[in-house]
Amino acid sequence: MGSYLDLQNSIASDLTRDDLGSQIRGAIQDAIKQYERQRFWFNTTRSMTFQTVAGQTAYTGADLAQIPYAIRIDDLFLRWSTSTFPLDREEPDKFEFLTGLPNRGKPTTWTYVDNQIMLWPIPLMAYTVRPHMHYRLTPLSADTDSNAWTNEAENLIRAHAKLILYTNVVEDPEGMQRIQAEIPGLKAGLDYETSARSATGRIRATDF
Repeated sequence: MGSYLDLQNSIASDLTRDDLGSQIRGAIQDAIKQYERQRFWFNTTRSMTFQTVAGQTAYTGADLAQIPYAIRIDDLFLRWSTSTFPLDREEPDKFEFLTGLPNRGKPTTWTYVDNQIMLWPIPLMAYTVRPHMHYRLTPLSADTDSNAWTNEAENLIRAHAKLILYTNVVEDPEGMQRIQAEIPGLKAGLDYETSARSATGRIRATDF
């Protein structure tokens, strides 16, 4: 499995430069920011869950590490007994009126604000909550860190980081043009795999 350091070393080797350590790290971080707002199979989930706590309305990274990194929560589902219920989403300003009501019971409504999920009514007991969401991967920091950006999407991040370096640091127009030509194909490969992993194989009728 490739690490943050492996990615840095690969870029340094491609550029035949061993004096750009901080610039390479910065370029990697900027490249990740460029693509993390886009959905791939590795930064979306429906398999993670967290447990509610009786009397607790707000849920943070202490309850599920990915909550503060959510870019978009599409849906929230609550498991109770043997049944699963979709929860209704409210905008934070409308949710504010609900929180003034001291209702406790099975949550039916949620909002996302201040990097936390808030539920109403206030849970009366432990329920399992499953978010369907697009989220940022835990940021790379230590050289030994690894995630999908250093593995499944390594070629794309490596190329885009080099584009940034060719443009802003090394100032190599020829290298910049060469990498610019490579990036669309690398991105298309990830897009194709993402689509292939989520496709049902059935054709849907379109409303006109």
